[in-house]
Amino acid sequence: MEGTTWDPKDITWVNLLLGIWLIIGLFALGVARLSPVALTNNIIIGVLVLVMSWWIISAAAPPTGAAWFQIFCGLWLLASPFVLKYQQLRTVTGNNVAVGIIVIAVALVEARTLSGTGGRRTLA
Repeated sequence: MEGTTWDPKDITWVNLLLGIWLIIGLFALGVARLSPVALTNNIIIGVLVLVMSWWIISAAAPPTGAAWFQIFCGLWLLASPFVLKYQQLRTVTGNNVAVGIIVIAVALVEARTLSGTGGRRTLA
């Protein structure tokens, strides 16, 4: 498959789906009522990740800053249970840590690709 063009938008769908998960996940896990702070945090970060992902997917030349903002959101997901004092809710904390790690990993790939080739990378 020499000369195949890879678009970072292919992997951005992962973060878009994770943004949706952050919005609905605490309801799906049955823990939304346990912490209004955690629920509000996850909905806000979910909307931000979703919007940044959609921007990367839909823009002709997406800005690298959108990926870096997703990295910030992922870092906040890792820290927020401890900063906002809901780390005792293991399901919520585990969800935020797992989703945060994936968001960061995907966004790092996006940022590297977007900054290096203007949005496309040819695989040799």
